[in-house]
Amino acid sequence: MVGGEAALDREVVDIALRGTVGGRSLPNPGEMLVLDGATVAGHTYRIDVAIRLLSDAAGAGLLLVNPPLGSDLSSRRLANRMGVAVVGLEHSDPVALVHDLRAEIWQPELVNAAVLNEALRVFANRTLTTPAQVVDFVSALTSTWCALISSDRQHVTGDPIRTDGRRLAQKTSHLVDRSSPAALHSVPILLAPGEAASYWLVSESSASEALQRSLQAVLSLSSWYLASVLAAARVHAERDARRRIAVLNEILDASEPTEGELRSQMISLGWSATGWNTGIHIKLRGHSDSSRVIQLHHELVDTLAQEGMVGPLVERNDGWSGWVTTADEPNAASFPEMVRAMDVALARFVKGHPGLLTHAGIGRPRLELAGLRRSLGEANEASVIAHARNRDRSCVEHIDQIGVQRILMGWFSSDDFAQYATSVLEPLTAQDAESDLVRTLEVFLDSNCSTSEAAQLLNVHRNTVANRVRRITEILGVGLDEPETRLSLQLACRMTRLRS
Repeated sequence: MVGGEAALDREVVDIALRGTVGGRSLPNPGEMLVLDGATVAGHTYRIDVAIRLLSDAAGAGLLLVNPPLGSDLSSRRLANRMGVAVVGLEHSDPVALVHDLRAEIWQPELVNAAVLNEALRVFANRTLTTPAQVVDFVSALTSTWCALISSDRQHVTGDPIRTDGRRLAQKTSHLVDRSSPAALHSVPILLAPGEAASYWLVSESSASEALQRSLQAVLSLSSWYLASVLAAARVHAERDARRRIAVLNEILDASEPTEGELRSQMISLGWSATGWNTGIHIKLRGHSDSSRVIQLHHELVDTLAQEGMVGPLVERNDGWSGWVTTADEPNAASFPEMVRAMDVALARFVKGHPGLLTHAGIGRPRLELAGLRRSLGEANEASVIAHARNRDRSCVEHIDQIGVQRILMGWFSSDDFAQYATSVLEPLTAQDAESDLVRTLEVFLDSNCSTSEAAQLLNVHRNTVANRVRRITEILGVGLDEPETRLSLQLACRMTRLRS
């Protein structure tokens, strides 16, 4: 070491052999110069010129091969002052040295090229046909943890990488979050132009910057292939869903086609309605649409099966319809157990998907196809009441448990009542952008006008509830002393939530 030890941590991006330095032969940022001592013998000032130019250009340092006598002391002082690392190397061939050092410097890029070439070869053969296979391949190829996560940050496949509180790529094609010791790389996966990210391909790495650049390139390439795999899976899922929906619609239509034709279609789907059929309907609310219903279909089927509820389940615009078939008529004592099993399954389901709400209804067990139609209708009614009555993220109602509230079904499903509810609450909603007042009114009325109970349910102070109720009555110009007024507002609030 000649001098400039403090600059040894600089990154070397290239090696350049120079006879002299100056004029047109200026160093580049990050470049390490190699000077042959034989060319500067008797002109040691050229070493000082090289040190100054390297300092000005933010070069990486100077390798002085076979340094001439008398150069050490002056070069050391200047190197220390200018912050340039200078290393002397005796008895070496400068050309061979540059060749060997360049091979070392470019080794990460060669590895990167080899990795990308392998990825291109595998993807071109299209032998990886599932998301799990793609993610496992990327993980093995890059020697890092990799995972596929959904739009609500839920793990889909791959390694158990936690992304809570960490940034993921949104408008950029690649993002690195360095808030933890292991950098989190993320690439969004868009299944169609104009859509938001449906998934992210993520990876954690503590490797060098060069290897992380290689990882970035592999993830970007892999995300395109993964998007094609996921898009194909979505097309197949939508096709299968359309087929299931078509058969369900024929089940619900008592006229067409004939029962024999319908049973043949059901058999082709592996369905049966021979025996006693108990209809179910699950409404999905929150951050969802028809594509999300299809995406979550198999997960919900598996979740229900874990609680012993096995049977056909069909995607609908607002959720799912299905039924459970038994050879013998279930007794009345089995209804609460079915409600409990459904409640447990839905609670587990929404726990894994923040922002989603599910409200389910269960019909009475009825015989054969004709009975199945009636049971499915009852399940739909019960799911509407469940949504109107409950503010929990998931809840279940059985048709026999809702009693006289079925009388309200005609109102809840009526456009006239929807218009009435909108007009009644319009003065309130116009001044309530966050819906705090409407929700306070509904909870207050559901709590039998108990300020303390409403405050507990809303997680606010009872004085806050009292102040809000006072403001609500002033805005609406009504009092809450009359039972008819309270019932009218209560129903209007529920209709507003039901249609939201």
